[in-house]
Amino acid sequence: MLNLQLPRAVSAWLSNLTGQGNAPRKDASDTVMQWPPTAARVLVSAERHAHKCIAQALALEHPKGFLLAHVPLHKLVRVPKQYSYREWLSRTGLLTVDFALCDEHGYARSVVLLPVADEPRHSRKRDRLLRVLGATELAVTPWNREWQNESSDRLRDTLFPRARASGYYADTPHANH
Repeated sequence: MLNLQLPRAVSAWLSNLTGQGNAPRKDASDTVMQWPPTAARVLVSAERHAHKCIAQALALEHPKGFLLAHVPLHKLVRVPKQYSYREWLSRTGLLTVDFALCDEHGYARSVVLLPVADEPRHSRKRDRLLRVLGATELAVTPWNREWQNESSDRLRDTLFPRARASGYYADTPHANH
């Protein structure tokens, strides 16, 4: 049986004819060579200002807490294992919150969302995100640029709207309100 590999032979002949066969090929599997990476800015100006204000308010509520930016939704919420996690992830995997305010144990306690562009695609993603977050116990707050001038105490009350009972305990023994 004759094994002719005509397509490869024609391709090699054409490459040699056009001069492409003599050029050294980079390893196609080397991503770093193909796309040389550089460091990028993680937060734009508006996000940096919001981060600074939110961090001050978080320090009042949870002094040992964490403020995380651009957090994937699947890191903030859990779903029952009886359903396909892979399917849920395929529906929500690209959704992120702008800021997650976490207590000292790493549990998200509040979420802040910055305004989005007024485009149908962004609106649909935001609606889906709000629907999932609405089913959780997380406080979800849309960021208002005017809050940059608010006191940290007032911003804390906005970001953590839950009523505090007399025995409320944040992260420090003296935090009873």
